[in-house]
Amino acid sequence: MTTISEAGFDLDQIDRLLTTTRAVRKRLDFDRSVSDELLFECIDLAEQAPTGGNDASRRWMVVRDQATKDELGRLYAEVGTLFINARGRLDGSGHPKEKVVSSSAHLVENYARAPVLVMCAIWGIHDNSGKPGLFDSGIQSAWSFNLALRSRGLGSVYTTMLNNKSDEVAELLGIPPGITTLVCFPVAYTKGTEFSPSPRRPASEITYFDQWGFTRQRPSSEGTARVVDGQGVVAEIDTDARPAAVWDVITDIDMPARFSEEFLGAEWTSEGDPGVGSTFRGRNSIPDVFDWEVDCIVTAWQESEAFEWRVTDPDNPGAVWRFDLAEQGGGSRLRFSMLIGQENNGTVPQALKDPAKEEGVLNGRRRTLRANMQRTVEGVKALVDGA
Repeated sequence: MTTISEAGFDLDQIDRLLTTTRAVRKRLDFDRSVSDELLFECIDLAEQAPTGGNDASRRWMVVRDQATKDELGRLYAEVGTLFINARGRLDGSGHPKEKVVSSSAHLVENYARAPVLVMCAIWGIHDNSGKPGLFDSGIQSAWSFNLALRSRGLGSVYTTMLNNKSDEVAELLGIPPGITTLVCFPVAYTKGTEFSPSPRRPASEITYFDQWGFTRQRPSSEGTARVVDGQGVVAEIDTDARPAAVWDVITDIDMPARFSEEFLGAEWTSEGDPGVGSTFRGRNSIPDVFDWEVDCIVTAWQESEAFEWRVTDPDNPGAVWRFDLAEQGGGSRLRFSMLIGQENNGTVPQALKDPAKEEGVLNGRRRTLRANMQRTVEGVKALVDGA
């Protein structure tokens, strides 16, 4: 059944377009021509994107001449050699970035074979002054161009490596001073039109409400922080260390005691190597208020990726705590998150005593949690980066 929005749009088709417009590299059809008519249609649609100060300063460059494409391809390859080298190291390794590196290397080798290269440029030089009409007015238009291509059976990839060769590109294409080239799209029909959404973190994990790092599992019907909506906290940091090195630190259950002003330490209460189902007991204190201990069970243990534990057990859920690791450049991004459980904690009963004070109690507790969690991730960074 088709879902029509209040504005009259077919949401099923629009959502499909928005969730399946992929960076297309290995599925570009280099043997099928692309008409100027189609390019004009897509650029006209892209030009409907907002522009800072309503300054119509975007310009588009279409390159069809093969000799010119060959030269752009050569410049692109000079910058893209890193993908060729990385592909040789990662092929067959099962590394999380193996596929994207392989497809990027394929594009480097075949850049000039695209039927047409389309460049989005902006009139002006970015000087970090904050004035509109430059990058902030080009990116949204460039992405609209991608969406227009996708809806017509074409594809592309948002490539910016030629920006490292801006002087050579300007000389080759006769671009005058005062113009900034933003992105160059290799445009072609796609081999097949079925593409799938990519795995992404859900909105509930990356959307913060009123304070940075304040999450909620479910949308609030009132727009305020309520226990029933699953209130949480996130602290993140980037490190120079590889995930394996960070993993060794975050799986030391006693480590946060070195940095937190509330957590005092923990000991394993189960035998054998730690993993899903292992248990430990944590000790905590709020000075001059009270001390307490909690029994925890490990609910996720993915080497160099995720370590999660709950207070008590999944059938009687208290707080849920989790470390996540992801490669970031040559290092790692560490995410430390928690959800306030609806049972087995002192915060919820206090919050539910008076609905008028529920949000204040939850947010007050989250501020304390966030401060300690931030100290912890900063402490981990200092340990693994040797600061």
